[in-house]
Formats: sequence, structure tokens, C-alpha cells
Amino acid sequence: MKIFTRLFVVCVGLSGAYGDELKESYLLDRQVSSATRSQSTIEKAPGNISVITQKEIKDRSPQKVNDMIKNYEGVHILNDAGLNPRPSITIRGISNGTLVMLDGVILSDLEGENRILDELSLYDVSRVEVIRGAFSSLYGTGAIGGAVNFITSMPTKLENTLIIGYGSAFKKNQADMNLVRGYVSVGDAFLDKRLRVKASYGFSTSGGYPSVPAFGSKIDFAKLTSITGYNADRAGNYIAGDTGRREYVLNDGRIKLEYDWGDKDTTSLMASVSNHHYDFVSPKSNLLDSSGRVVYGNNSYNPFIGNGYEGIGSYTHYIASLSHMHSFEDESMMRVTFSSVNLYSYWLDADTSAVPLPTLAGGAGYSQDIYTTSNYLDILYDKNFDNHTLTLALQGRYMALDQLNYGMSDWKVRDYDLGLLKSYGGKAFLVAGFIQLDSNWSKNLNTTLGIRYDYWQNFEGYTQIKYQKTPVKNISQSSFSPKASINYNLLDRVVLKASVGSAFRVPTLREIFRISTSTQKWINNTDLKPEKGISFDIGGDINSFLDGILKVYYFQTELLNIIYRSGNGKDIPYQNKNAGAGRINGVEIGYLQPMGGGFSLNASYTYSNAKITKNSAKPSTEGKFIPNTPEHMAHIALLYGKSKGFYGSIEGSFQSKSYSDDVNSEIFKNTFGYYDEQLYFNAKIGYVFENNLDLSVSFLNFTNNRYYDYYQVAGASFFAQASMRF
Repeated sequence: MKIFTRLFVVCVGLSGAYGDELKESYLLDRQVSSATRSQSTIEKAPGNISVITQKEIKDRSPQKVNDMIKNYEGVHILNDAGLNPRPSITIRGISNGTLVMLDGVILSDLEGENRILDELSLYDVSRVEVIRGAFSSLYGTGAIGGAVNFITSMPTKLENTLIIGYGSAFKKNQADMNLVRGYVSVGDAFLDKRLRVKASYGFSTSGGYPSVPAFGSKIDFAKLTSITGYNADRAGNYIAGDTGRREYVLNDGRIKLEYDWGDKDTTSLMASVSNHHYDFVSPKSNLLDSSGRVVYGNNSYNPFIGNGYEGIGSYTHYIASLSHMHSFEDESMMRVTFSSVNLYSYWLDADTSAVPLPTLAGGAGYSQDIYTTSNYLDILYDKNFDNHTLTLALQGRYMALDQLNYGMSDWKVRDYDLGLLKSYGGKAFLVAGFIQLDSNWSKNLNTTLGIRYDYWQNFEGYTQIKYQKTPVKNISQSSFSPKASINYNLLDRVVLKASVGSAFRVPTLREIFRISTSTQKWINNTDLKPEKGISFDIGGDINSFLDGILKVYYFQTELLNIIYRSGNGKDIPYQNKNAGAGRINGVEIGYLQPMGGGFSLNASYTYSNAKITKNSAKPSTEGKFIPNTPEHMAHIALLYGKSKGFYGSIEGSFQSKSYSDDVNSEIFKNTFGYYDEQLYFNAKIGYVFENNLDLSVSFLNFTNNRYYDYYQVAGASFFAQASMRF
């Protein structure tokens, strides 16, 4: 079944095609808009929607999938330094409030994590949809801020791609060293194009760069008798050097299949395996013993191991999705989808409870093994009548998580010879129903009304210390999530939009219960309730002169039952409570201006005012800024390119500093653990030959601004690439 949807791409950062080429890029084959879970154009979809096309991805300089969206209004990538194994996407300042999908498959697990993101090959993604606002009424828990759907392509004819690239830092150890990235895909359409198949594989290897200092407290460093060379930073941490380069290897393999059984039935299948393996190597020590020799500590203390930031990690994801779509004679449609996302991972680190060796050869340590499974069944029915579309949906989820900590005599060898030390885990299921009515009242006026009901049940939760297993109380929770929107097209020049809706986020297992350690005391809270969000936005998409597009939106979210960590972990144990309320409001502005001759100017700006309005667990935080939310984000880019010949871009991005805690402690510049003011510039130049050979080189952060986004970011580097499509 073929679905052709004309999507008017009004997002900021649209690449520099012009005239007929731009119009052609608007017409996207076999794509479903994520904004309404059914066919829609951006001008009719509720709220501020962005669509990133394959051409824009080519013209810019993304190095991982998160880079494709980071410069769009309202989008913030937290701790975005190097290759982060646990990336976090924030929309409109709401932590843990973005639902992330791959081809519509939800990637978040019971911990709210999206560890797979940096494993995905960026070359396999041909399109991204960013939806802002309260969309739990569409997708369920986790979409208080919005949703992001990374979409891979399918062939309609023989299409093969081969890509290879190499990059490195301009200054040693200031950015990824010896980065090699490759990708190959083979796709074709058979049986009169009724059968479409695509197989792809991408990989990356890198020597990494140091982003974490080897640090400890004044008390720790007092154990380094007769050793010199360390210093204290602005935050009071004692620094001995760095923990080394994060070497990593990424592998991502995927196969997709679509088969049209006739004019009314299509079956789709997707399966993928992705892995991210990293190891911290070659730490640098500034420590000197009494003889002036470089050392890594002594038999009492070694600051280069065991601080929880280095070690050896491996994450492997298995994804499978099976979907069938049927069209009825009355133009209604039903789609049934089953999907499963599974994670198998381990993380090895030294154990500071044992006296460490002064060398880095190994010693006592532990392994943190995490296993998650997330399984989804979606049944979606669309009924078209007159100028209305009625959507009915049922959804079921089954999820499980186990986090196991084993002891090892050598933390560099994955041998659990000391047995299970502690663990926790649990399961959950969800059943939900959803109804939505999309109405076109006239050529210029359309509305959307929807409501979703969710019932969530946690069960078989437990904590375990060695061989003593303690059950955790079952928790059941339910939520209604309504939404409404209205769009009006004024004189074919301005699309005015307003939307309002509620959303929720179920607490994760990590928030409900934690295991106390020798340094942190915790109390479980099985009475945690979902966080609630009531959001609205109002604005419009304006067609300006010479086919330019200006987007201006005001947004506001009232957050209720914010999950807040109380206590100090010592005399007052930590405990997560529904203690807070917050308000986030702001303005999003985006601008695209074609300039003729293949040039286009792109700009975006976001102002976010995120404040804690209530916190019964810690009243002193009321009126403070919500952590990790920058007030100002801005981006500007000049892009050039047509389908053949030269293309490229030069772009600059700015982000104001933000607080790292709820009491808004002083922000220390150039200090690990803090969020500096950010300013960086990227550039790219390339050439596409008539035979589709594409050669390009990117210059990343070419002013070498080494600011901190909790971790120290990569400095100036280059990446050269050759690709061939045939």
C-alpha cells in the first residue's frame, strides 16, 4: 500500500535546496506523520512540528543521530560531550519528558533510558520528526515535553550505498582520535515493486578523548603521602590528571522488509542488532613521588579507578517489529504492530571499598549488569468520513528490568568469582485506550480532539543484597490524558495554531527503590505517583517574502507531582518523593529564508523560563531555576547546495550556562560537573559528482572552545568522508 503525503517542511534548518528542488523534497513517499499517528500535513498537525529531511542531514555535519535535532528550537541534548552512552533528549525544558522512537518503535525502557541512540548509524536515518507539546494522549507515559521519531528509508528500486570516513583531532587528546566510520546498505524492490527489502550495516571505531578528570576529595588525597602534582578545582575537587580516553566501537545492523499482498494489505518487518563497547585507556597522571617519578597513587588511594566515571562498558540492543496494515472498502484503515526492544549490558569498574593497587593492571571491582525488555502491541483504526478522521487505538505494554551487581577479584576481567552482591528489578504492564477526531471544517480551519486512558501496574519488584531478596509492594496507577488543538490558515500566508493537553510520566524503577551503599543511604518509596504536565502553546507558521518561513510559538507547562530526591544520603537517607511543582514557559522562534542560487539562511532561538514553584521537601528551592535547563539557545546557519555539484554549510550555536542543582549553586566555568556557556562553530564542504560520488570534509568546533557540558566537550577536529550511491 502506497501512501503519499505532502509534508510542508517549516522546520528551522531546512537545507539549501531552492525552487523545484525544494518542492520535490517536500513530497515524501511512504511516510506517516508522528504528530497525529495518522496521515497529516504539518500545516494541519497540532503545535510546533519540525521535519528534518535527508538533504539537510547531508548538508550539515552530524556525527551522531542526536546531532540531527540539537539545533532545533526547544530541543536540548543534556551532557552532550563525545559519545555519551546514556544520551538524554529534552524538549521544552522537561527532564525525562521526551519519548524517543525508531520507525515508530518506542525505545525508552523501565528506567526511562535511551541507551541505544548513540549506537544507531546516522547514515541509516533518512528523516526525523520532532513533535513538541504534551503528547502522552498519543503515546502514553514519557511524552510530557514531546516526541522524536527517527525514520529509516525503504527502496522503490535497486539502491545501494557505500560510505567510508576518517577523522581526528587537530590537537592530540582534545577530540576523537583516529575516528573511522563506515556504512553499507543494499535495497531493492521485487515482484513488480510489491516486495521491498533493505539490509544495512554501520560501524564506528575511535580512540576517543579524555573528558573526565581523575578526582577525589581532600580527605582522599591526604592519603597520598609524599606525593605531589595534584591541584584543586573551583568546586573543591582534587585533580590528579585524567581518567584516559574513552575508546569505543559501535556496530549497528538492520534489515527491513515490506510486502504488499494486494492493493489493501501491507506487512512490514524490521529487525536490528546494535552494540556499543567502550574502554577507558591511557590515563594521564600528574602525580610525582619523592623521586620525581610519575605514579598513579599508592597502596592507600588511587584516584584513577573506582570513581564511577570510567571503566569498561558494553551495551547490546535487539529490536524487532512486525506490522500489518489493511485498508477497507470504505477508506478506513487498520494497523496492528508488535514490537520488542531488548537490552543486554554490563559495566565493569574498580571497587573503592578495597585497597586499590597503585598500578592500573586491575584489582577488586564489580560488574553492573542491566537487562531490560520492552514489548508493545498497538492496534490502530482510522475511519474517514466526509471531512473527518476518527482514530481509535488500543495499546498493551509488557516491560521488565533487572540490574545485577556482581563482585570480581579483577575488575578488568568479566569473571563473577565473588558472586552477586546486590540487585533490584521488576516488571510492569500497561493497557491503554485512545480516541481522536481530526476535523477539516473548511479549507482553512481544522481541529483535533483526543483523549487517552492508561492503566499501569508494577509487579514482582524486588531488592536483593547478596542472597536476601526483599519483595517490593505492587503499584497500580491510572491516568487520563486529553488534548485539543485548532489550526487556522489565514490568507494562505499564516497558519495560526493553538493546542492544549495533559501528559504524564510513570516513575521508573530506579526512582521507586534504590539499594543503600556504604556512602549513600536510601529509603524506598512505593507510593510514588506519576508526574503530571498540563501544557499549552500558541503561535503560527508565517510565509514571509521570497518563500521564507517564520515560526513563532509561546509555550507553557505546569508540572505537578515532580519527583524530587529528598535527604542527604547520610544522617537523612535519600528518598524520592512527589514533592515538587514547576512552571516552564518560553518562546520558540525559527526562520528559514531561501536566498536564491541554492543558498538558504536558517536561524532558531529558544527562551526558557523554568522555575520550581513548590517543593515541600525543600522549600528553600522554591523560585529557583530547574536544573540543567538553559535560558537561551540560539543557532544560525548558511547552507548551499543542489542535487549535484558543490554543497556545504557554516553554522554557529550558542547556549547559555545552566545550574546543575536545585539550589542554583554558583556555576564554575571550565570545571567538571558544571554547565558552561556554550559557543561553537561547524563547517562542511562537499561535492556530488554526476555518478553520485559524494566527497566531503567537516570541520567541527573549529574555534576549539573547550567548554564543559558536565563533561569536557571535544575540541577542534575534522572528518573526511566519501560516499557512493548506485
